[in-house]
Amino acid sequence: MEKQIDETLNIGSEVTLAAATKEHPELIKNVKIGTIGSIKQVRKIMKDAPYKFSESIGREKWTGSESGPELDWPAVEAAYRQAFNIVLDGGLSEEEYERVDEQGIEELEKIITRFL
Repeated sequence: MEKQIDETLNIGSEVTLAAATKEHPELIKNVKIGTIGSIKQVRKIMKDAPYKFSESIGREKWTGSESGPELDWPAVEAAYRQAFNIVLDGGLSEEEYERVDEQGIEELEKIITRFL
């Protein structure tokens, strides 16, 4: 019965994005069930983000040089954040985003891969 209700609400599996700390409980989110519409949205957003999420976190924009072209890392990270808000039930608030730990980063990368 619970699975049927979740499917009706377009809610899929749970993922843990951050372990519990003294200040915060464990950060758990539900992944939405992929639909053609959500897959198209994610693919459109991610078409200009050819790098892994973990590579983009906190990097500054690189200017082009002989060794490679300009790379706007903040734009890549922003694209991932926009995609997370599509695929996670309730999205990720700024506070939640800042709390995501190493295991959570891996989970987020897996989720986006499923929608691509």
